[in-house]
Amino acid sequence: MKTKLMIMTMMLGSCAASVQADSMKPEDSVEYRQSAFRLMSYQLNVLNPLHRRQAYSDDAFAYRAETLSRLGELALEGFTEDSQSAASRTASRAWDNRDDFDERMRRFIETTAQMAEASRAGNDRQTRDLFRQTLQSCRACHDQYRLD
Repeated sequence: MKTKLMIMTMMLGSCAASVQADSMKPEDSVEYRQSAFRLMSYQLNVLNPLHRRQAYSDDAFAYRAETLSRLGELALEGFTEDSQSAASRTASRAWDNRDDFDERMRRFIETTAQMAEASRAGNDRQTRDLFRQTLQSCRACHDQYRLD
């Protein structure tokens, strides 16, 4: 399972350089970022039961948190300027308030990276708090910048 996810992440990463390519259509950028968000959702669905069991020091928790952080980077790359006009679930506010949107994404990336570090260090309380911050971050960003 980990191998498949690593391969998918690497494939998305190898595509990252081409996201900005001139030959890319705006719809390709939307599909790229939506793919990253779907993988992020998967990671959170795996982390939730570990959180409920308070298995913060579990190797799987740290791995999923680190993967979540990397996927956040990939998702952010998919928000290319030319994809503004493409049909998506991104509210126009995300483009109008791009600095705030980018900052929220960067904080998410940073928080999930810290969560992975805290998990590896065996700091359960910090990991739990960072997991809760991650979920709050998702909700707040979706409330502000995602269309239903």
